[in-house]
Amino acid sequence: MATSNFHARIERIQKAHAQTAAPKVSSVREPGLASIAASLGPKRRRHPIKEHLTSLSLGMVMGALAAVAQIGHSIDGSPWGPGSQWHELAVYPIMGSLAMAPVLILISLLVATRRPGFALFSLGYLSGVVIPLFI
Repeated sequence: MATSNFHARIERIQKAHAQTAAPKVSSVREPGLASIAASLGPKRRRHPIKEHLTSLSLGMVMGALAAVAQIGHSIDGSPWGPGSQWHELAVYPIMGSLAMAPVLILISLLVATRRPGFALFSLGYLSGVVIPLFI
């Protein structure tokens, strides 16, 4: 008796599942088979060097801009140099951009394992600031 109840219940479950599993009409929001196959296809991985090259190069460019601003701030005749009307206005942003280099390095020491791109950006920023100032 227990076996017949069990088998009857299994049949009811299978019938209910067969009725609800009827094919649905796909709506506009559901992706088609081609897009699903394209998303499941093999992903192209970039080379590991190229993966973080953008953050390193962006950091170097931004650091070089900060160094050029600092150099121009100390040269007579530059638009924001001594004696110009922009000199007093440019002091705080230029000094802030120079002070950001060690702050970025210290922050990147804390988050380097989770954000290696940020660590490379801060390293590029520091080298972009320091190298032009020594040249």
